[in-house]
Amino acid sequence: MRNWILGAAALLAVAVPGVAAAQTGYVGVNYGNADAGAGNDQDFYGAEGAVAFAGSGSIVFEVDAAVVDSDDTDSAYGLTGHVYARNDNHLFGGFIGVADSDDSTTWVGGLEANKYFTNWTLAGAIFYGNNDDADADGYGVNVEARAFVHDNFRLNANIGYANVDAGAGDDDAMLYGVGGEYQFASYPVSIVAGYNTLDFDGGDVDTWTIGVRYNWGGTLRDRDRSGASQASLTGVSSVF
Repeated sequence: MRNWILGAAALLAVAVPGVAAAQTGYVGVNYGNADAGAGNDQDFYGAEGAVAFAGSGSIVFEVDAAVVDSDDTDSAYGLTGHVYARNDNHLFGGFIGVADSDDSTTWVGGLEANKYFTNWTLAGAIFYGNNDDADADGYGVNVEARAFVHDNFRLNANIGYANVDAGAGDDDAMLYGVGGEYQFASYPVSIVAGYNTLDFDGGDVDTWTIGVRYNWGGTLRDRDRSGASQASLTGVSSVF
């Protein structure tokens, strides 16, 4: 449970190298801080990325992954695979992911969908997760809106809910987040930043992140409509 609270916003997802059919994707590094109050905070740093490649027809495969470490905790990783159908109007599919930290492993699966509008996207996901090491399981939902100021400048906001049953009791948690990404026109490098608050029965955690990404396959809008776009949506379910 502690790893989920302090790591959920950091563990989004790492590009799988060598996929020749990749449409679009990114690799990057990030730095952030998770503050649970009363002096209980930690800085973290890591690498992340995502890649998408086409199957047959409108089917797309996506892989997201990340590795995160800090001076005070063990390193952790998350890996998520997606299969979905996508066209110019919408996306619908499913995902399955695994996250591990300090020999505690969580498996998560769920459904995801996007609806595309002219200058913005509405995305949602529902999930179920299980961690036998912690004797915990849970379910939740996340909804995200992505607005494009222009093709290479995206603002986003999300709201999520999760219920986690850890045996002796359960926790309800709400996640509220905002963020954005800007890609330079002359070079495929972007700056990404985010802030979220996780409210649960025992308190709250504020997390901020900042990072740099190298992108391939077009603009940020291209990524949203035809590439690896789901990491930020399903990242809320990465770790218990």
